Amino acid sequence: MAPKKKVLQVIRPSEGGIGKHVLLLAEGLKDDFDVTVACPQGSSLEDNFLAKKIKILALPLKGIISLKDDFASFKILSNFMRGERVNLVHAHGAKAALIARPAALWSGVPASVYTVHNSIINPKWPSWKNRIAAAIERALSSSTDCIITVSRALCEEIITQENIPRSKIKVIHNGIDFNEFDYSDNQTTKDKWGIPHHRTVIGTVARMAPQKGLPVLINAAKQIIDKYDLHFLIAGDGPLRASLQEQVHSAGMQDFFTFTGAVKNVAQVYQVMDIFVLPSITEGLPLTILEAMSFGLPVIASAVGGIPELIINNETGLLIPPGNDDELALKIAYLVEFPGKKYELGGKARQLVLNNFAVENMIKKTINLYDNLLHESALKI
Repeated sequence: MAPKKKVLQVIRPSEGGIGKHVLLLAEGLKDDFDVTVACPQGSSLEDNFLAKKIKILALPLKGIISLKDDFASFKILSNFMRGERVNLVHAHGAKAALIARPAALWSGVPASVYTVHNSIINPKWPSWKNRIAAAIERALSSSTDCIITVSRALCEEIITQENIPRSKIKVIHNGIDFNEFDYSDNQTTKDKWGIPHHRTVIGTVARMAPQKGLPVLINAAKQIIDKYDLHFLIAGDGPLRASLQEQVHSAGMQDFFTFTGAVKNVAQVYQVMDIFVLPSITEGLPLTILEAMSFGLPVIASAVGGIPELIINNETGLLIPPGNDDELALKIAYLVEFPGKKYELGGKARQLVLNNFAVENMIKKTINLYDNLLHESALKI
């Protein structure tokens, strides 16, 4: 039997969806490839991969540009690629790809893949800064054999914004592992977090970062908190947690909000929700929406990125313009007042995810891509 081809996954610091995606992918690839994941040293990612018996390569990689740490990461990656004779490198996210792709080119790795999980265009940046970011991506694409986007919207964005040839891009939607979750009802979790059982729970699972638009949810809550018997549940952690809690406290809504922090068993969060909300400013294809839909939750989310590929408005969920707390408040009120619509949307959402977004589909498409790229690289020798 021929030895397995060696695949190196590279990921930047990530406590959210990207980390979960790479964990699911690496675990699914193990039977077909010799997989190692290069990830930031001292992070929870290391523990997550080791728990699944996935080999890791520790890097001093930061989420921001750091010449010292980035060069050290480049050297570690290059030495590993050469020493192990890696066959294919797969980078996840722009920061990881900024280091991994030049290292793969320098080390003579036969195949290079990059998954775009989120937009690199930042609406808060000046236009010149976005143009530089797009130019860097365009330059690096020349040494990349395939760029995966997790949504069709991201595919169109990098074609128009970065001038990447469509022929170099492949859309592979995210998937979730249905076996990961306990879908049985667990109302006792409401007691754990001090949520009154009679309240309708409006919730989200998100990294508390600017792109998730969580202040929009809090502003929407202000408009309807006195009209309905509601409770708001925000699960996750991140740099904005303190300011979000202060925003809630300043509005006098602390008795109607629960911040859980990071939750290991995220199924417990979905089980107590009645409505899931994600008011993002930018997105790729969020795993949390897929997870919420798999629990049969009606979803209200911003019409950004790949979200409209999951939510057909008024059929598998409700869409709102990004940053619009008035519209979000109206949509929440609508589902509270018409519970029949809530159950209809949740049922159709669950069926859509079960039929189209299993993790096995994502893994199979990725394996086929790897096989094709490695075959093509062998023919060039």
